[in-house]
Amino acid sequence: MNEVYKQVCPGLYFVEYDDFDFDKAAEWANKRFFPEGPFCSAVRKGRYAGRNMDILSEFKAAVIMLMKSSCARFSSLNTSEISLFPAIQDAIESQERKDVYYKLPQMTYDGINEKGVTAISLMTSNGNASEDKSKWGGREWGKSAAFTKPDALKTYSTTLLVRYVLDNAANVDEAIELIKQVNWFDPDRFTWRNHAGALKWLISDPKKSAVVEFIDNEIKILLTDDVNRPSLRTLAANFSQYLMEKGIVQYDATGYERFDLMCDLYKNVDDSIDGIQSVLRSVMMSEKHKRNISDKYFFATEYMWDESPTGRHFNAEEIYQGNARHDPDFIKIVELEKERHYNKSLRPKNYRTHVTVYTTVYDMAEKKLWILLNEGVSDSKWYEFEFLNK
Repeated sequence: MNEVYKQVCPGLYFVEYDDFDFDKAAEWANKRFFPEGPFCSAVRKGRYAGRNMDILSEFKAAVIMLMKSSCARFSSLNTSEISLFPAIQDAIESQERKDVYYKLPQMTYDGINEKGVTAISLMTSNGNASEDKSKWGGREWGKSAAFTKPDALKTYSTTLLVRYVLDNAANVDEAIELIKQVNWFDPDRFTWRNHAGALKWLISDPKKSAVVEFIDNEIKILLTDDVNRPSLRTLAANFSQYLMEKGIVQYDATGYERFDLMCDLYKNVDDSIDGIQSVLRSVMMSEKHKRNISDKYFFATEYMWDESPTGRHFNAEEIYQGNARHDPDFIKIVELEKERHYNKSLRPKNYRTHVTVYTTVYDMAEKKLWILLNEGVSDSKWYEFEFLNK
């Protein structure tokens, strides 16, 4: 029997598509979807772009998808994470093209197409919805507008943006123009600490890099052709790059520390696959509980607000500006958090552990993908994929 899902190693599968209908995918994604995350870091340097996929530790497996040109304008290599689809195990065992087979490409988190365009999605704070701090607190649950174009002929969930770009864009400029022609909305109950959340994107081609965000129902774009310098246009984490450039630190955002650490390391590595892999490895969240309170990269994740063992809550401004690290309660929180991270019996029922489950790196010149599984596998090594029809 010809395998539909080819196992590369435990926790990693490869699937080829020569039949996929984006419009039908949009019908499903536009009706109802419940994503939770992902928290992530992303880097663009020279000919390479890559990301850490940081999600809840219930990770089951990753899928590398080869979308052939018969599916869209351009063929692409891309990834998805299958813990969102409980039926996947039955599909793998039966090797049948069941419903889940056609849903996987809809949840494309990152990828590269045959023109060397890469698109990477990241989650950001619900405060991203507005520049007005008095309005921070999240969009309403439901189909909340991210960007409205009155004369647009198409309306899509933001979870489809990576798929849309990879299928249709030949470069960054074309990707931006395509995005501007669509009504985009945040999917039903796209949650970030029980509020509506938002996605953002790092989009690259061999010559340019751009961070795309939706704020106040407008598209905010940070674009550069200086792809060898660390900036808000070549690095991304879980906060609004646009607001950060204006000097605004979001109360409930995360990732500022990871961003600073990536900036520092970025300057000291060369433009090579090893260089970008080392930057991403440095901010893998599987290492977060091994850091010391005095380190630049400390424990600024969601438990600081939702799970504070001392009852104190520190917002991102306090933490990022460094004031919190000198507060005895903050130090106590960190020490307690480290303890209950390792001792599951101390965890509350709603305790959530986010870890880096995989890392992907794309070569925009050679049109290649490398993936490293970081959790639940014994042979942690980079696996390489490339277009079969080059």
